[in-house]
Amino acid sequence: MSNKIPKRCFGFGCRETPDYYNKFLERMGYYRKHVATDSSSLFRVVSELHYDIQLYHEKVRAECVKFMSKNKALFIKDIRYGYESYVNNIARSRTYGSLLELRALALLYKANVFLFEPCTEGKWYMYNAKYTVTWRVFIGRDNHFDVVYPLEYIKAAATSQAIVYQILYSKVLNLPDVEYAVERMLHDPEGKLLKYEKNKAGTTFAITEDGLQLELSKPGRGTQCVLMYSHLCHFHNQTNFLAIERFFMEHGPEEGCRMYLNDTFRVGPFKPNPLLRESKISCVRQLLAIGITPFPYKAAKSLDPNIYRNVEYDVWQEVRAERLVEMLGNEKKIHEFKPGKRAFKHVNPLKLIKKEVKFEMPTDVSEPEATEPKCLEIDPSLTIAPYPLQSIYFPTPDQYGLNTIGVIPSDANHLTFADSIGVPGCLCSHFPPSSPLVRLRDAKLAFRFPFLTILLCYTTF
Repeated sequence: MSNKIPKRCFGFGCRETPDYYNKFLERMGYYRKHVATDSSSLFRVVSELHYDIQLYHEKVRAECVKFMSKNKALFIKDIRYGYESYVNNIARSRTYGSLLELRALALLYKANVFLFEPCTEGKWYMYNAKYTVTWRVFIGRDNHFDVVYPLEYIKAAATSQAIVYQILYSKVLNLPDVEYAVERMLHDPEGKLLKYEKNKAGTTFAITEDGLQLELSKPGRGTQCVLMYSHLCHFHNQTNFLAIERFFMEHGPEEGCRMYLNDTFRVGPFKPNPLLRESKISCVRQLLAIGITPFPYKAAKSLDPNIYRNVEYDVWQEVRAERLVEMLGNEKKIHEFKPGKRAFKHVNPLKLIKKEVKFEMPTDVSEPEATEPKCLEIDPSLTIAPYPLQSIYFPTPDQYGLNTIGVIPSDANHLTFADSIGVPGCLCSHFPPSSPLVRLRDAKLAFRFPFLTILLCYTTF
């Protein structure tokens, strides 16, 4: 990190939170750390408070179930129905934890609990003078829990987080001008507030608005290029870059990309020149000058000592978004599925009889007396085909808004709405299940398609 301490206050550079509860806690000197909004929120909170990481939330749930099973006398009075059924239900990953499980975990880990509710100053939920550990927990609606920390603790955590990420990006990845990139990305996107000065040794410094001095990297200091192909950067390729640049000038960007980007070359109508021509300015600074960020904004926030980034919550949101996209993709495939053609072609049996049966009419039509017509002669070897079986017709998926197949993801803990898609009243339904339109639609379908009655009752209830 830099020698001078920045004068900026904590949270400078972040957008103001729209959550009123967070502002209320911050005025009291607390910070609400958000936890994944799924059925494991309570166990994630306890996992972080006890193990300093949310990774062991499944282990915490199992330990809670085991403790409640052994100490039935402590909790049976708070359960209205079967105790064993209640405990077995808590063991399921899709069951939300409540204050009863929080009390059980506090007794198990011997911790006091200071509980915050929306727009309240907090109160003791459990207190024992013998316990030395205190948990600060925020409970909102729908039994959702979050962790509450003192604001000073979060400031120290932000500084530690910045040091770790600084070591990762500057010492492990060896990227140049990391602090300069953070300043430009978060506080000075246009670069109008920075000033540049040189010392007697010829080292260039970038001075921020609050007086922080950032030393800029020089070529040949062992840094690694941000580009995948470092030979396209003059700052990191001081040997044959001029020859590469000459080739681009003679043959054009398209042929140059085809020559020097190998398999990563993409065919398209527009071929920008990928060369970074400055020999004394790092690739990070050159990319920022043309409006390209060298690394994600989330990483820049982690590198800033005045910003605390909730990494676990960000990772959970990314995983949840990926699973949601995958689930919607599967749902789209199901809706686009079209049943094949009928296995049997409908044939009129009268046509078969007309073709195969032979009629013999009387030969002498000149006789005045009425004669008895001859009987029909049918070939004994002839076998008349029976009425062909017609394949049962099933409506296409979502044709009537009821025959929709639900998709259940592999890890349902990352979804907080309906378990399946397609049930009336959920994401893909046009009307709520109790509306008159749904009841009228169900009656019409049951009349027209009797074989859908069982399926209709199942999807409705």
